[in-house]
Amino acid sequence: MTRHLDRYRFLQLDVFTTSAFSGNPLAVFPEAEGLSDELMQRIAREMNLSETVFVLPTGAAGALRRLRIFTPTRELPMAGHPVVGTWNALAREGVVPVPEGGNGWTRIMQEIGIGVLPVEIEFRDTEPVRVVMTQGRFEIQRDVAEASALELITRGLSLSVEELDETLPVQVASTGVPMLLIPIRTLEALGRCRVNNSIFSEVGAELGITEWYVFSRETLSGGEHRAHARLFAPAIGITEDPATGGAAGPLASYLVHHGALDLEPDEGFYRFIIEQGDFIERPSRISVEIRGERGRIEETRVGGPSVVVAHGELSF
Repeated sequence: MTRHLDRYRFLQLDVFTTSAFSGNPLAVFPEAEGLSDELMQRIAREMNLSETVFVLPTGAAGALRRLRIFTPTRELPMAGHPVVGTWNALAREGVVPVPEGGNGWTRIMQEIGIGVLPVEIEFRDTEPVRVVMTQGRFEIQRDVAEASALELITRGLSLSVEELDETLPVQVASTGVPMLLIPIRTLEALGRCRVNNSIFSEVGAELGITEWYVFSRETLSGGEHRAHARLFAPAIGITEDPATGGAAGPLASYLVHHGALDLEPDEGFYRFIIEQGDFIERPSRISVEIRGERGRIEETRVGGPSVVVAHGELSF
């Protein structure tokens, strides 16, 4: 007797890039009804990407779909590249209304773990070319200023305390998921970061975080590019993330909050680009838009393009 197989279709995209085999890979299951929490986690482990997204109907007023986001080891309440990539995929699937004439922006609402938030999709010739997500409220949750803590954190990255950018604080900040933001003086030092897992575990338990976003204001390209960053999160199955929208948002807000940018707002928003992924051969460019001013952040938006690199079907 032949056993009936459950089949679930998926797309794989590279996010925060216009070129295949760069940016951050993402798997999206656009019709995930019927999957249990346990199966979603097992599938995310099988896909073995930084994140896998399962798209579901939503009961939230005004929302078009509900997104559930999983790393190989746990579910996340919010993340950047999964949202940006998923809505690019859903626009290609016909879920998102195309603006009249095939060009322009469509604004929808999505349900994710931190609530119902807006997403904007730009179309060109009926194809999605950019997705911009609004993140949660920016907050600084903790300052890390003790000399012993800073020494431990830099040892955890195989660096010295002298390589910190002393003009900026080490802080835990969030727009939905807490991130440890660590300023480094030079791009060269940023490239030398190597993770000490035991120290990461110790610091993570003390600060209540799993993700370290290490950055320098030195960049590869200059111009609109105002920071280069690396994300390490071994505790949740991410050795190094090629692009992290859920960390780029807090970092961008942090930089504006501390007056760390020589930049003027454009129509009320500070707009710039965060580089990531180059040290692991997955160059990614994350566009950020911050409304507010030094000491007062009102809105955090993160966006970019995505490209579809694969279609498949999971059978089990």
